[in-house]
Amino acid sequence: MPSVVDSLGLISKTMEKILDFVANDEVLSNDFREYLEYNNIEIETEKEFNNVIIQYMLEEKMQNGLRVLEYFRRNNETESDVISALQNSFCAVFKINKILSNAYEVVCLTSGVNLEIIPMVKMSHLKQIGRFDYIQARIVELGNVYYILEIYDVISEFDVFKATTTAIKYMIQNPKSAYFKNPDKKLQLEKSVEEFSLKFNEYFKSNFVVTTNKKVDELISCFNEYRLDNKKTDFSALIEKPQNYKYINIEQYNSNDEGFINSAIGGFSTHKETYDVALWMDKKRGLYIIPFFETFLKCFDEKIEGENNCIKEFLTSDKIPPSVMKYACENKVSFFDKINEVLKTEFSNLEEVLFNTKAVFLDEGVYSPVITLFNSDLFSSLISVENPKTANKEIGRNDLCPCGSGKKYKNCCLK
Repeated sequence: MPSVVDSLGLISKTMEKILDFVANDEVLSNDFREYLEYNNIEIETEKEFNNVIIQYMLEEKMQNGLRVLEYFRRNNETESDVISALQNSFCAVFKINKILSNAYEVVCLTSGVNLEIIPMVKMSHLKQIGRFDYIQARIVELGNVYYILEIYDVISEFDVFKATTTAIKYMIQNPKSAYFKNPDKKLQLEKSVEEFSLKFNEYFKSNFVVTTNKKVDELISCFNEYRLDNKKTDFSALIEKPQNYKYINIEQYNSNDEGFINSAIGGFSTHKETYDVALWMDKKRGLYIIPFFETFLKCFDEKIEGENNCIKEFLTSDKIPPSVMKYACENKVSFFDKINEVLKTEFSNLEEVLFNTKAVFLDEGVYSPVITLFNSDLFSSLISVENPKTANKEIGRNDLCPCGSGKKYKNCCLK
């Protein structure tokens, strides 16, 4: 087993090699420019550039759906253990319980496990971080030792709300962090998926149901009442279709802390636009809420506004499970022709598509954000954490509940 110093050097050397590769490889350079353009990212400082390119390198997929690190792996002979570690790295929020000479003893807010994590810079450079503060950081495991690749923010020990919402945001982005080194939580998630799947099929008589964003919050509430109390409300009036099918980028609605939580499990009705949303039950991974599901399917039959971005999003997003692609492949004759046209690929079978665009799901321990949130002690605790922005604001009975359940306040926490 390499020493800590050797491991730190190995990680740094590999990161530098990948960064050089991104800069010099023609395919990746062009893809990085497209990534900046598609996401409307403007870089003005060297620090901003470093943050963006590391995010691109460790988190993003290329325009053809392949992860940047996987593309690097396939085109280079390098330390596979380090690349695998980087691919499995993740961001989370950690509360510092103790400051050691070269490490922090922390608790991971999403999974509740205690860890010792080692920064890749000298502790003397991190004097602003105090005991009981929270750090928003990316960690990587190599040789059963945990290293901090980067610290993005330091959150005061007194700002529990910010620490909690930030941790939940990361958990939605990477549900695996909810059971990181916590086998009991993983078992709980497995059982929850089974229960959700059984109740969903009993209630809807199908593995998916489609309505609009204006009705989906109520539909979720009806299903939740049946799941919890076997109260079977007639939901037929909640099934509707939008007047027009088109794809738009709704990420703009989810940029603040409250918005992303509401939209993660509901809260779509506040969006100005009307669009289709599916409740999709994946029997292996749980319940997904999928905006533009029917819009995506229609892209294979007719001309849809924003269809290229829609198809690209469905194929490359880790928020869309492989079962959706399987359904589209089995029901749309033009499936391969259309995705090859959009992604500029030559896929000929579903396995090839999934291997390149949905590789994260090859691990069976990937669960939907909804299942993860419903089983999260951290998310439950958010109800009792005071939001300094809304602490003195009165919540109306018919307002969306601040806990993010998607229900009206009178039907949720007011009870």
